[in-house]
Amino acid sequence: MAVNAVLPTLVNPDVYLSEEDPEVVRAALPFLLKTIESIIDADPVRQDALLFANTGFLLYANAFLQVDAAIAEWDDYSLSQELNERARRMYLRARDYGLRAVEIDHPGIGERLLSDPEAAVSVFDAADVETLYYLGGSWMLAISLGLDRPALVADLPSARALLDRALALDPGYSRGALHSAFITLESVGETMGGSYARAREHFDRAVELSGSLDAGPYVALATGVSVAEENRDEFRELLETAVAIDPDAEPANRLLNLVAQRRARSLLDHIDDLFFEPFDDELDFDQEIRP
Repeated sequence: MAVNAVLPTLVNPDVYLSEEDPEVVRAALPFLLKTIESIIDADPVRQDALLFANTGFLLYANAFLQVDAAIAEWDDYSLSQELNERARRMYLRARDYGLRAVEIDHPGIGERLLSDPEAAVSVFDAADVETLYYLGGSWMLAISLGLDRPALVADLPSARALLDRALALDPGYSRGALHSAFITLESVGETMGGSYARAREHFDRAVELSGSLDAGPYVALATGVSVAEENRDEFRELLETAVAIDPDAEPANRLLNLVAQRRARSLLDHIDDLFFEPFDDELDFDQEIRP
């Protein structure tokens, strides 16, 4: 009875996503997540707890571990690798809780997602979009940090099918959140089925749906596409736009905006490490290097 009374209050992601101090969430989430795992251990088919575990572990890995890893990469590569590995494992943990949640209503869905993902996702409807977003997102992000693991990369069609289904059911979900996810998904490159052109289309739609108040799409396009296409000017413009967004203008997305802006500032500080300055066309190169 106590769990039934308290759990709906505990598993309210909005309380965390609207927080103005990211460090409060960083400190609070681990205890809450272990509490949720204790509840799941006592009641393994408690669907609301399973869904929050999927959401919470994804949020912690994405907003803190992976961002910390990206920032540490400039000065401490070993630490960056350690943090990314922790993030990868936490994404998989999130995915597994999400799969357990959908298995309750759709027994055997996990196996079907691996064997025939396009057919498997057809069982989901509009009421499942949020579940698809967090399940597909955690799976996709785990893959993005495990590109050296063929068995995990082989799951990409499953993760993509979940997100494709969510996008087909509700293209405007959470003011463009799905389109933001697809920027990252399409940035994997053509050899893995991605497309920089499609990433740009999703970026435009994400910006439109968010009213230009979400820093995430700007950072995603800058890191996923601008760097790959060696477009320094676009990279700078995107990140400066992200930093200029007022986090308080969209309280429901305050935490993620603050986190994205932290990453954007770090990237701007290291722009010269990512791009070479163009040579002056009028420079006599042979003359400059001659002893």
